[in-house]
Amino acid sequence: MPRITHSAVAAAVAAFLFVPASMAGGPPPSLDAPELAQGPYSSMHMLLQKTVLKVNVANIDVRVDKPTQSRFAQLAQGQTYSYPLDAELASAAIAAPRAVVQMQFVRDVPLNRWIGVVRDNLELAREAGLITREIEQKVSNAIPQWFAPLADRGYQKNDRLIYSITPDTLRTVVVSAGGQVLLDLSDHEAGARRVVMASYFAPKSDTRELLIRSLLERR
Repeated sequence: MPRITHSAVAAAVAAFLFVPASMAGGPPPSLDAPELAQGPYSSMHMLLQKTVLKVNVANIDVRVDKPTQSRFAQLAQGQTYSYPLDAELASAAIAAPRAVVQMQFVRDVPLNRWIGVVRDNLELAREAGLITREIEQKVSNAIPQWFAPLADRGYQKNDRLIYSITPDTLRTVVVSAGGQVLLDLSDHEAGARRVVMASYFAPKSDTRELLIRSLLERR
């Protein structure tokens, strides 16, 4: 079983940065939510692979709202990929008021390995100034409790980890291949939503360049 790279679980950290969270409920978030944009500059997609062996781990999809789509179009119209453009688009993505991020696993992942990498990523987030040392320790201790519904099962092939981001709420949902909701939490703490997008679009992450390139290719 391959180990997931740090950035693969970067956004998983965000769901637990602002505890306690409350149970949410309702239908799982959707990449096709009506308030999200459609068409050019609205979505990103990538296949996450284990870096050395190129083992497929998960498909990652991001879809943003119409104002962010317009900002992407304004920045990227007529442009090809470059590092300066990458930085501008990443900043716009991080600032998106509304977005849905979905990770769909293409292989089984034991929960203990997932938690270990999340804890590693907490350290990286602190070093990048995204969280304090106090938050790092608090979350590291709390992760097993929040992921308790997956303790024996872990993540299985075709499970979906979904983040629904709004200006005041971060909702985190895990859905099985058969459609069963395994985890559903909502957090209304200020700043929670920004950490999710910052995790995916942070400099040197495993996801930022591939997602930005896909945005330009899918226009």
